[in-house]
Amino acid sequence: MSQTRKLTPNLDQQSTKMLNLTVLQRMDPFIEEILITAAHVTFYAFNIETNQWSRKDVEGSLFVVKRNTQPRFQFIVMNRRNTENLVENLLGDFEYEVQAPYLLYRNASQEVNGIWFYNPRECEDVANLFTRILNAYSKVPAKPNVASGKSEFEELEVVPNMTVFEAPWNLH
Repeated sequence: MSQTRKLTPNLDQQSTKMLNLTVLQRMDPFIEEILITAAHVTFYAFNIETNQWSRKDVEGSLFVVKRNTQPRFQFIVMNRRNTENLVENLLGDFEYEVQAPYLLYRNASQEVNGIWFYNPRECEDVANLFTRILNAYSKVPAKPNVASGKSEFEELEVVPNMTVFEAPWNLH
């Protein structure tokens, strides 16, 4: 009797992170670090006119990344359904709210979208990171007219405040 076993790669977390970083850097060479990963998400869009959600052709792993140029922070969904990955900038005008396992957000184009997380804990972890990133944007002081030493927030764009919007929908 022979046993058939599925061979799976034996990668530790650090090796997996490095492999993912390499793949992401092929897509965007300015990515320098993966801050957090969610194993599986699905993307939804909200139509304000019809007040309805629709599932989009985007699902896969979500990565929040730090880049060495503007915009400094983004999230990327490496799409398993087609070749178009979802990329959103995490700037001061990014608004979101959590209704785990959903993270609902409005982007710079004023589109209302939702991300469903297979693992609700990953939803919370990603939202906590978004809060930390966006709070850093809200604390960036206006640039002085006189030359001075580098601000610790110099890499962030100057924005007045972070806002969290009230959602006009109910997912339950």
